[in-house]
Amino acid sequence: MTYDPKDLRERSKEITNARTWGVGLITALLALGLFISEVRRIRALSLDLINYAYLAVFILSGVLIFLWIWSTEKELDLLFEWLDPQRYEPPSTLKETFLIIALAILLIGLLLASRNPMLFGSVFSAYSLVALFAGIYRDREIALAIDKSKERLRTDLDLGDQAVKKRAELYMAGINVLDSYFIRNPMALRSALIFLFSLLGLALAIWWRVTGSRSAAFLSYLVFFLIILSSEVVIGVWRNTRDTDLRPIKADLRELRRSEGSILSY
Repeated sequence: MTYDPKDLRERSKEITNARTWGVGLITALLALGLFISEVRRIRALSLDLINYAYLAVFILSGVLIFLWIWSTEKELDLLFEWLDPQRYEPPSTLKETFLIIALAILLIGLLLASRNPMLFGSVFSAYSLVALFAGIYRDREIALAIDKSKERLRTDLDLGDQAVKKRAELYMAGINVLDSYFIRNPMALRSALIFLFSLLGLALAIWWRVTGSRSAAFLSYLVFFLIILSSEVVIGVWRNTRDTDLRPIKADLRELRRSEGSILSY
């Protein structure tokens, strides 16, 4: 059999190393006492509607950071598990490292800036813009890797060996699920909407800064809270669909390997 997804992980070290640096940066900054200082500040806050909104945005920003760390690792593992592109070299330029580190810095910036609506709006809008461009670049590379993996699989499907053909069919089914998740879902549209609505939140924050309107400050926090919550719910549904669709394919692949006497490493 020519199809071997394990090969892609070894050739993608630049991307995984960049992600490791990004995660390390987040962990280091959090470990410096960011949460401790914020907890002390939170305990001193008065019972005020704007302070409640600030707390909600601060907590949700922490959740967003956790989901970014978890989802990027999960998605890289899925790509390495299923893809073995033919005549494809993973990107390993400074661009990928810059985008990942920039996203990590901006995510930390959300926590630091959450106490001020205008600062938070500025950082979140910058984060959304970088995430939009990073997502478009990522999806283009993933689409190419998926197409090249299908190209290699078609070679196995044309072979006369039924065991090889069955394995190739299962891998093709798994790749089609990844295709549906990464490419057919409107990832870029989701990111673009996040950026556009972030500008609304930023405009309200600027209005608060100019006029001192507490209603504008509260509405700004509310907009950002709803943006983060709704966007994560949407992509959470997409991820659940992806994992649900992959589950029986993985089970069938596991049984096929058992029948061949292979040792599984899941």
